[in-house]
Amino acid sequence: MQETLIRFWERQSDAILKSALQVALIIVLVIVARWLGGRVILFITRALTSKIEISERRQAQIKTIGALLNSILGYALLFVGLLSILGALGVNLGPVLATVGVTGLAVSFGAQQLVRDVINGFFILVEDQFTVGEEVTIDGVHGTVETMGMRITRIRDDQGRLVTFANSSINRVINHSRGKAAISVEVGVAAEYGLTAAREWLKETVCVFRHPALQGELEVVGPRTLDTTRYTFQIRGHAFPSQADTVADALREHLLLQAKADGTPLS
Repeated sequence: MQETLIRFWERQSDAILKSALQVALIIVLVIVARWLGGRVILFITRALTSKIEISERRQAQIKTIGALLNSILGYALLFVGLLSILGALGVNLGPVLATVGVTGLAVSFGAQQLVRDVINGFFILVEDQFTVGEEVTIDGVHGTVETMGMRITRIRDDQGRLVTFANSSINRVINHSRGKAAISVEVGVAAEYGLTAAREWLKETVCVFRHPALQGELEVVGPRTLDTTRYTFQIRGHAFPSQADTVADALREHLLLQAKADGTPLS
């Protein structure tokens, strides 16, 4: 037995050593390629997130995309490395690749929906359509985004129900948390106060109104009606979309308190 092993080693030692060196070289190359690819992705993501004008939401999205690219790179290098090692060991890759191809074809037919979900989720993330915590309406369902991933998105609707969407099924998104929302408050002042005095009082009152969600200055428009007993004015402005109603309520409270303090007859 020992002599048989010695003779086998003498005949195959060169081939075994050559294969071992090839396998070791492949492993080293895969590790180096993984490290270099990770460094490149990290460099790009840091360069993008270091820009002053990039928001925290966009920074989080860039980091998420960087992590996804790292994962894809790792799996791709692992697949290539395994095939290269099998080739170095003398395995015929033809049947292996044929089997992988048939298996991949079968899996692709069964996972078409999953692929569509992931692709659409990737574009939702890249295009910054919405993010966690924002108020949105997705295909007619209004709520707040709780989680969003590459395959599914979950929102909490107005009745407290958790609604889950497959990303591939998301067709129409209305984001209520971006840009500006218009606010409009009507105020009636008794005609006995005088038109000019009523307009000036309103302008002075709204001028001192402050709210962190208010965007820009408030505008007094009117009178809006032809009424001999009261003058109806409209106060217009803009606020953050998610807090438009809060700002309008705060403005009404401010007008009531100021009218009481100044003795202005609201009607």
